[in-house]
Amino acid sequence: MKESSKKTKICHGCQAELPVTSGKCPYCGEHQQTRFELFLERVIDTVSPHHVPTTMFLIVSMVIYFVVISVDIILHPAYGFLNALMAPPGELVYHWGAHLRGEHVWWRLVTANFVHFGIIHIIFNMYALRMVCPYVERTFGSAQTLFSFVVLGTGSMLCSNILGGSGLVAGASGGLMAFIGMAAVGAHLEHTQFSLHVRNGMLKWAVATILFGFMLSMSDSIGVDNIAHISGFILGMLAGFILPKQSTTGFTRLWMIRTTRFAAIMAFLVIVISFVQMGMARESLKFQNECVANLKLKQFDRAQIECFRAYQANKNEMMSYHNYIQINLINGHVDEASRLCVEGRHRFSRQFEHRPVSFDEMCRSINK
Repeated sequence: MKESSKKTKICHGCQAELPVTSGKCPYCGEHQQTRFELFLERVIDTVSPHHVPTTMFLIVSMVIYFVVISVDIILHPAYGFLNALMAPPGELVYHWGAHLRGEHVWWRLVTANFVHFGIIHIIFNMYALRMVCPYVERTFGSAQTLFSFVVLGTGSMLCSNILGGSGLVAGASGGLMAFIGMAAVGAHLEHTQFSLHVRNGMLKWAVATILFGFMLSMSDSIGVDNIAHISGFILGMLAGFILPKQSTTGFTRLWMIRTTRFAAIMAFLVIVISFVQMGMARESLKFQNECVANLKLKQFDRAQIECFRAYQANKNEMMSYHNYIQINLINGHVDEASRLCVEGRHRFSRQFEHRPVSFDEMCRSINK
């Protein structure tokens, strides 16, 4: 493939070299990217790895995140190095973004894909990611691969949340099984001798993973999210049939280039927003602990400050409303407590439409 200079560009349709100002290729008639789009593409190419960038982004981000979580566990007074590597405590893993089935917190369905339970868990997943993801990138393009991991990984977590029993869930395996499904379908549709060999290998890998997961599930000491595995694989196969495939030179139509690029940007923003939400939840938890501690010590002036900080940090947490309403009632701020009751009920109305929330009784006492 030819490389373009700053004064020329390569037509994505026929690979002809064109002036950078060309809006349409005179040889194949394909409309061309704008100068801003070309600039954006060159910036992304400069800062991202040239070989399988999505694969490298996912591996590096997950490994770095695992190190960060492990350091937090090691520095915790109740745990240590072995806990961080072999048996990370569920409480701390939850605080770093794992999701608890039944909670239906949307951002945890995203962040949980980047969280792992110990060194063995992440080694297996990173090995599988390094083996499967490059083939998905070659077939569907790097942008669609990132988009697929976020959407399908989140989808597998959602299936696990809805269909599974209570339990803490995390790991990239749902997204990985989706990649295996995508790779199997992509290889099947390519229908060459090599691709059919890849397809058979992917199907064997999927079957082995699912069977191995059920075998491990028989042990009480090891938890495997078989629902995420199976749903991820099914979602991946569906995506493999639906998503467009690229040629050896990339996508040849302008609408495909723009659509996949937009999808990748949206997926990246979802990741960023989800981890921002996770950071807010951690900050709120810190204030929440201070709030509760001061309530127990009956230091109500200090509790007013900490409960307010917890409420401000994360208004999506019911406990933030519960504690802030409670301290306002204790300190005689009835009007503020009444306002919070209305706001809190409205915020959680969909989730608890026909069920009481934790602060209902306090709110009813205001109207008596």
